[in-house]
Parts: sequence; C-alpha cells; structure tokens
Amino acid sequence: MNRTTAKNDLTSDKADQGASVRYYGLDALRAVAMALGIVLHASLPYFNTYEIWPSDDGESLAIWVVFEFIHIWRMPLFFILGGFFGALVVQKRSWKSYRNQRWRRIGLPLIVFLPLIALVMPYIWLYGLQGSIKGGVEIESYFNPWHLWFLFHLLIFVIFMAMWNLSGQLFSKLIPSNTVRIVWQSSAKALSRVIYFPVPFAISVILMMVLIPSGAELIGNPLASFTYFLFGYGLFHSESLMRSIKNYWVAYIGSGSVGFMVYLWTAPQVTDIYNSGGENDGLGLLYIGLKMICAVTFSLGLIGFSEQHLTTYSSRWRWLADSSYWVYLSHLPIVTFITFLMFNISAPHEVKFLVAIFTTSLITLVTYKFFVRRTFVSVLLNGRSYE
Repeated sequence: MNRTTAKNDLTSDKADQGASVRYYGLDALRAVAMALGIVLHASLPYFNTYEIWPSDDGESLAIWVVFEFIHIWRMPLFFILGGFFGALVVQKRSWKSYRNQRWRRIGLPLIVFLPLIALVMPYIWLYGLQGSIKGGVEIESYFNPWHLWFLFHLLIFVIFMAMWNLSGQLFSKLIPSNTVRIVWQSSAKALSRVIYFPVPFAISVILMMVLIPSGAELIGNPLASFTYFLFGYGLFHSESLMRSIKNYWVAYIGSGSVGFMVYLWTAPQVTDIYNSGGENDGLGLLYIGLKMICAVTFSLGLIGFSEQHLTTYSSRWRWLADSSYWVYLSHLPIVTFITFLMFNISAPHEVKFLVAIFTTSLITLVTYKFFVRRTFVSVLLNGRSYE
C-alpha cells in the first residue's frame, strides 16, 4: 500500500468515525431549548409587552428577567444546532438524505400542524384580549405562523443549501481547472480559520451587520438566522473550536453573563425611547451588540457544557429529546389558554407563571406518552430510529 492510499484510507476512517459519533449533550440541549418555549410563552402576560401580547394586571420584574435571559440565546442556539446537525446528516449520509429528512421532519409537520394552530390560536387570542370569543376574529388572524415561523426559516435554509450544493457541482464540471479549485479551497479554508477562531470575533462582526435591520430579532430576519445556521454547519467541521468550547465553556458563560447584566440596564431604556418615537443610535447599537454577544457566548457556553458533561447515553434524556418536538409544536395553545384563563384569578404573578409552566408541561408530556409516542405521529416527528 502506498502513502497516498494509506492517507486516503485514514481520512476515510476518520470521517466515518466522526459521522458515527453521538452528540448526547447536544441532543439534551436541544430538548431543553425546545421545552423552554413553554417558559417563554408563559411569562409574556406578566410584564409590559407594549400590547404585543394580552397582559395580566401589573408586572413582574423577576419574570421579565427570566424571559429576557432565555429569549436572548434560545433561537440563536436553535439555528446553530440546526446547522450543526445538518452537517452531521450530510457527512453521515448524503445531501439527498439531508433534503429528504428535513422535508419529512420539518415540511410535513408544518403542513399538518400549521392549519390546526391557525384555526385555534385566533380564538384563544381573542379570549385573552377581551375575556370572551364574541365578535369573531379577523380573517388575517388565520394566516399568522405563530411560533412555527422557526420551521419556515429552516425550510428556506434547506432549499438554499440544496441550491448551493448543486451550484458547486456545476462549477466543478464547468471549470475543471485544478488552479481555480485550489485557490477556492485555500480561500475557503482561510476564511473558515478566521470565523471559527476560538474567540468568535469574525462571526460577531458579521452578525452585528445582519442584525441591525431587525433590531437583533430573528423572526423577520432570515438572513440573520441563516448566519447562525451556517455558523453551526461550519462548527461541526471545526474540531479546534469545538475543543475550545468544551474546555472553556465557563469563560463563554461568564462573558455572556457580564454582557447580560449590561443588557438588562440597556433594554428598558431602548424600549422606552423607541416607543416614545425618539432615537438614540449609540444606545441602539449597544443594545443590538449586547444581544448578539450574549446570543453567541451563551450558545457556545451551553454547547460546551453539554458536550463536556452529558457525554453518555441516558434513557431519560433520550425520552425527553424524543418528546421535545411534540412539546414545541403543541404547547402554544395550551399555555396561552391557561395563562389567559387565570387573568381573573387573584394570585401573585409568579405563582400563576409557575402553574402555567407545570400544567402545560404535564399536558404535553402526558399526551406524548399515551397518544403520540407509539404512533405514526412520533414517526413523523422523530423518524423511525434514533438518528
């Protein structure tokens, strides 16, 4: 066997080994992030959302802090993990398998669940606003994607990645020059080293630019969410950054915590200025920068913690991971109805907040165990095997 053959065999073995690795920590982290949607939506009636959400009387500073902490990193983490596991599927199987799997796991559930959510939520929303469903709902209310906007973004990314892969194949056939290919690969490798440096400064600069138009919110900014997705896709192939994340997760969490403390001071001021019709560009840029820094550092810190400390198989975590998609899809009508139903109950907001979380969690987990777990719905959401 010559050296070239031996080297190719070694590379192939290494790729196969990497493709077969189970990321138990990231599975658990994804499950927790999905379940935290219950906490986020249970919190919204208990602080000032400036009429974005039906509200209970009074406000709770503690609940607002909980909401801001989770909200600042949860969706960025989702998209990073989406890109990471997408790269895993491509390496383990193929681009075709990736497209087919994402269509089954995202497209089909969206087709099934979106009409159900769209039919139910407008009436629950009306009940939260006026205490009854009299008067009917406006027709445009039925076209709100609600919390399923996240799936729309993922579908867009799948289409874009498929087009990117196809264009790469056409490029290699139309321009078979080794020189062009070497220059392209060298440039891509150099860019990758800059973006996936252990201190992710370059990705922070990129995110800062794409987040400005939407004020750091992702729901109406697929370019920003796609940036997180691409970062996660490249993270799968960056052993050095993943190793750094695992070794220094405390530093990432610590940096995010400092940024979050400053953010808690900045956010109310920016919101008040915005809602009063004023402007403060400097404070606005600080606000966006802090959200981005917290999103990146908390996400990487949580990834590092999960992969450092949750490295073995656990049947309990496996069950929660399998149930998390169902919990994510089904929780919004339940948690909103429960919180709106308690508007007339005289109790501390914190108590009602905890009751809504516990009750919604119980309902979604029980329905998963007895009505979803062993049915075609579970196959639709999680596939036939633990992938």
